[in-house]
Formats: sequence, C-alpha cells, structure tokens
Amino acid sequence: MRKHQLAMVSALGLWFLAGNASSAADPTPPTTRKIEFEKTDKTYRYRLTEGPVPALGEHQVLVHMRAVALNRGDWEVLTIDPGVDLAGRIGGSDGAGDIVAIGRAVRGFHPGDKVTSLYFRNWTDGLPDARKTADVTGQNVDGVFGDYVALDETAIALMPATLTYAEAATLPTAWLTAWNALRAWRKIRPGDVVLVQGTGGVSTAAIQLGAAMGARMIVTSSSDDKLQQAKTLGARDLINYRTSPEWSGQVLSMTGAHGADIVIDLGGTKTLGQSAKSLAFRGGIAIVGGLTGYDGVVPAEPLLVKMGTAYGVFVGSRADYYQMSQFINMKKIHPAVNRVYRFEQIDEALAQLRSGDFVGKIVLEL
Repeated sequence: MRKHQLAMVSALGLWFLAGNASSAADPTPPTTRKIEFEKTDKTYRYRLTEGPVPALGEHQVLVHMRAVALNRGDWEVLTIDPGVDLAGRIGGSDGAGDIVAIGRAVRGFHPGDKVTSLYFRNWTDGLPDARKTADVTGQNVDGVFGDYVALDETAIALMPATLTYAEAATLPTAWLTAWNALRAWRKIRPGDVVLVQGTGGVSTAAIQLGAAMGARMIVTSSSDDKLQQAKTLGARDLINYRTSPEWSGQVLSMTGAHGADIVIDLGGTKTLGQSAKSLAFRGGIAIVGGLTGYDGVVPAEPLLVKMGTAYGVFVGSRADYYQMSQFINMKKIHPAVNRVYRFEQIDEALAQLRSGDFVGKIVLEL
C-alpha cells in the first residue's frame, strides 16, 4: 500500500510541475531557443534569444519543433505594419515537430504525435468568418520559431506519415494555399489545363498537386533554368515571360485555343490582365499572391467574354489540410525543398528568400 501511495504522490508531483499537462517520456529542458521580433526605428528584425520553455494552457500542446519553413510573409511582416505590436513575439507560421506535452483539456492529440502548425489558429473547419481568420500563427499569437513552442490544439494538425519534418513544415501555408487554389472553385478533372505563375512555394506546390490530379500544367517564369526544374516537378509546358511578355497568346496557342481552365495568379496588377486573356471558357482565376500589388482593377471584359470566375484564396482550414494530407499520402508526393539551413542561419535564409533565387521552399532545421 505504501509503495502505491508513493507512486501516486510522485505522479501527481510530475503532473503539477508540468503545468497540469501530460508529457512524453523524453525530458524537456528548462529553456528553449526562440526567434522573436525586435522593433527598430520603423521596422522589425528577428532576434535569436533563449528563454524558459512556455507553460501550457488547458487547451495547448508543447511541440518540440524539428523544422520550420519560411514564407514571403516572414520577411514582408518586418517592413509592413501588421496592425499589431510584434515586439517580443515569436515569429513563424509553418513548422513540424513532436508533441511532448499536452494541456489537461486537450482531446485528439497525444505526446509523441508528429504534427505541423496551422496558419490560422481557430479555423478548424467550415466556411471562414472574421473570428476564424482573426488570429495568425506567428503574428497575432506566438509562432513556431523555437525549439519548444506552445500552440493551441486548434492550431495544429497531424502531419502526413509519408513526409520528413522538413517536407511537412512546408504544408501549412504554401501547400494548403495551392490545394485550395486548385479545389476551392471546382475539382480538377483529368486533362484540365492549369496555368501557374512562378516557381516559389505556392507555385511548386500547385505544380506537384495539379500534376498528381491529372492536370496539364503550364508554368511561367523569367528563368529558363527554373522552368526546367519545374518540368521535373510535373510541368508540361514552359513559358519564359521575359521573352514572351504577351504570354496569354502562347497559352492559347499551346492548348489549341482552349486556354487554361484554372489560372493561379500570384503576380497581381501586372499579371491579372494576361491571366484573364489566358482563360478557357468558364475558366477560373485563383487570386493568390499579388507580388506587384493590386490597383483595384479587375479585367472584367475578358472575364465577361469567357464567362469566367475570379476567386480569392487565403490558405484554408484544418479540414482542408487533412483532405490535402490524405491526397499527399495516397499519391506519395514529396514537397520540393530547395535548401535546408540551420536554425541560427535565419538571416541567410531570409536573404535567399528575398532574392527569389530558389525553386520550391526554404527550410530551417532545429
């Protein structure tokens, strides 16, 4: 009886010390590295620091991050006012790792589970609304740039079993955006023509996913070398927009005047006109990026003539993520990772991201 009582006391003590959390067998260190926003005169920069491992709320999990992926927004947020004070907040929205502890009210996740973060903290399923899309991981709430991070149970998902941590870290933003760009308007049918602009994270995800769906993938880029790399990912037709600035005509010529059933537009102001002219009848333009901004002008005439549709895509829900994950597992797709940096090399990795000199995703391993 005494041994049983001592065991109970010991277990209760560990439970209390863990902040009312269930823990994995591996010991968690008392401190963690993390990359926080630091405010300068008019902008922010990232600062690598160390601090206590965060205590968990009832509905949170502690994740030992193994890899984090960079997005364009990770450097844009340093110079564009996000509407909130980021100073001292942990950055980053996309990461993959292992759950090492859970809050006492968490259901559906367990220590040892391999998970990724999600871009939106509260959009688990259904249609989006203001509440579901209000909180963004790494902006309004702490993100994933740390060895050990606390995330709400609504802000994580089980990662596909077929992927490495580095591959899975690419999924929460770029891949889920590409998935919904291909599926939000209507499902891809084998033989559909899909036009993708560029070879960054969203673009390469769309190429890989679209090709696996049976679509004929057309890719535009300013680099012949990048176009050849896109071909290895599943692109069939390649257009260099520097040598063919009126590339909509080339799309129509390549497809026997049919055009693109879906255009994934990442360029914004400078590409929307050509995107609309590239459309097939009843085609759709997924407005995703806006690299050159938006001036409020939508090319109404070609949309009207082609009876086309323009629709916005802003990442997606956890339910969307699980549909994508199932497809990735079934088709044995491995996301294109361009280069893997060490965690402390974030400035070097961001410099490559800004340069545009890559195909696929840039990842940091912890």
